[in-house]
Amino acid sequence: MKKKRVAIATSDGRLVNRHFGNSENFLIVDLFSDGSCELICVREFKDKEEDCSNEQRIEKRIDMLKDCDVIVANRIGLCALEKLSDKIVLERQGFIKDALREIMELFM
Repeated sequence: MKKKRVAIATSDGRLVNRHFGNSENFLIVDLFSDGSCELICVREFKDKEEDCSNEQRIEKRIDMLKDCDVIVANRIGLCALEKLSDKIVLERQGFIKDALREIMELFM
């Protein structure tokens, strides 16, 4: 059975509602070709704005999400997009369940 690991930028676990570079939380979900999904964990980023540059924040997120096949956020800057060129990247807003359904239809 095929599987895609999906990282979703969210503040509440229901909506895709955070910018990639500013998201403090990413919901990590395994999505299977039979339509089922499994919540793996929530990855938290605790960096403080004054402690690191924008590029450092992006690098931390990319490193912590390197095992993910798909990244979903409401916005992703060009710098991050270039560094995520080996991933499927979706800019979406709305319910997480709708984004997962779209991934199933397009990529599974």
